[in-house]
Amino acid sequence: MTVTVVADSGPLIHLSIVQQFHLLQQLFHQVSTIPHVVEEVATQGKGRPGAAELRQGIQDKWISIVPVTDQALIQSLTAPNLSEIDSAVIAGAVEISATVVLSDDHAVRRVAEREGLSVIGTVGILTHARVTGLVGQLKPLLDQLIDGGFYLDPAGRIYQDALKRAGER
Repeated sequence: MTVTVVADSGPLIHLSIVQQFHLLQQLFHQVSTIPHVVEEVATQGKGRPGAAELRQGIQDKWISIVPVTDQALIQSLTAPNLSEIDSAVIAGAVEISATVVLSDDHAVRRVAEREGLSVIGTVGILTHARVTGLVGQLKPLLDQLIDGGFYLDPAGRIYQDALKRAGER
C-alpha cells in the first residue's frame, strides 16, 4: 500500500537539526508539501536547518510541491490556534487524498485527525526509525532536539513513551 504524505514545516526543520532529514525519504519514499511551507522553510529560512535539505529533496524529486486550490476548504478547517498555513497543509492533504500529515503542532493534529488523516511528528518519525533499525539510539536524538529548541520534557509522557517503544527504557 502506498502512503501519501504531506509535510508541515516542523518535522522538516527538526529532523534537519538532528541530521536525520534523510529519514523522510527512507520511511516514506515520496513526500509532498505546499508552497507556503517551501516559502517558510527554504526561502524565509534560508541558511537555517531544513532549508538546504528541502531544496535538495525537491531537486532530487522525492519531495513534491502540491498547490492548494480549494480556498473554501482552507476556511472550513479554521480552528483556534491553527494558522492559515496550518489549515492549508491539512487542505493540501485532503485535496490529494493523503493518508498522513507530518506535523509537530497539536492543533494541526486535532483538525487533521478530524478529517480522517493520520498524523506523525518528529518524535514519532525518530521513534519509528529506531524501532525499524534506521537509527541506532533514540535518546541522543531526542536530547539533541531539546538542545536545538524543540519543546519536549524529558520527564514527560511523550519522551518517556518514545524511549519505551524504542526499547531504551
